[in-house]
Amino acid sequence: MNISVEISMYPLTPDYFPAIDLFLENLHNTPGLKVQTNVMSTQLFGASTLVFQTLEREIEKVYSKLDQCPFVIKVLKEDVSGMEIKDY
Repeated sequence: MNISVEISMYPLTPDYFPAIDLFLENLHNTPGLKVQTNVMSTQLFGASTLVFQTLEREIEKVYSKLDQCPFVIKVLKEDVSGMEIKDY
């Protein structure tokens, strides 16, 4: 089953950019995973198994280096990356 995930990362440290950059770089370098990043969040699209395994691996890497780093994750069934959004 394909899914779409929106994820936001909030490192609770003054020097938060390196942690976010590494997390995003690892997501972008995952074969088979479609990743779209903007200033507010990151969207992941792909097979549910791949998406969840990738998130588990990468979140564990973050927690091995940071004491606290909340993540906000939304999951939708199906790949909605091609969905047109009306420009208001």
